[in-house]
Amino acid sequence: EEQRVSKKPQSPKLYENSEEQRVSKKPQSPKLYENREKLPNGLRGYYVHRLLVNAVAMWASPRYAWHVYRLLDEIHRQEREELENKLEAKDKSIQKRIPRSVPKGKEKNYKYMIYTEEMENEEDKDMVMLHLVRRNNKSFYDLAKIYKSDRNWFYRENLPISMTPNEDVKQIVQDTLPQTHYDIKGCTILTFKEDLPLLKEKITEYFDNFKEEE
Repeated sequence: EEQRVSKKPQSPKLYENSEEQRVSKKPQSPKLYENREKLPNGLRGYYVHRLLVNAVAMWASPRYAWHVYRLLDEIHRQEREELENKLEAKDKSIQKRIPRSVPKGKEKNYKYMIYTEEMENEEDKDMVMLHLVRRNNKSFYDLAKIYKSDRNWFYRENLPISMTPNEDVKQIVQDTLPQTHYDIKGCTILTFKEDLPLLKEKITEYFDNFKEEE
C-alpha cells in the first residue's frame, strides 16, 4: 500500500516541451533560388527559382518581362509538342498491334451456345443443367454433335471477340429466378425445367439488344 501511494505521477513536462516546440516552430520560408547543377558547364550555379522568373522580369522592366514571357511560352509549346508526339507514336504502335491480335475479317468470329444436360438421379428429373459455351469458329467443330442435337437450347453466331456473355447470362438468371430455383457453378447453371421458357426469353432479349447497339 505504501509503495502504491508513494509512486509519483508521470511528469507532464515532456508534453509541455513538445507543445512548446510545436507552437514555437516557424513555418519554412519559401525557396527563392535553386542550384541548377544539371546545366551544361559554364551555366551551372544559383538561379532565381523558376516560379519567380516572371515576377523578377516584371520588376526589371516590362520589355524584359515580355521577352521572358515569350521565351517561357515557347518552351512550354515545345514540351507540349514533344508530349503529343510521344502519345501519337504510342497510339500508332497500338493500332499496329490490333490487326495482329484480331486478324482482319475475324472481328466477329465467335459462336455462343447453351446446351442442356439431363439429370441422372430420379429425384432431379424436374431439373436440367445448362452449359454455357463460347468458342471461335474453328474450335466450335468440337461441339458439332451437340449443336445438331436437341440438346442445343440456345445458339448465336457472328459475335464480336469483345463480347463475353457468360457473366451477363448468369446475372440474367439471378435477376429473373428466385434464389432457390438455380445453382451456378463456373459455366454451368442448374435450374428447373419449368423456368426454361422465361430464361430463354430474357437471354434472347439480351442478345437482340446487343445486336441493336452495334
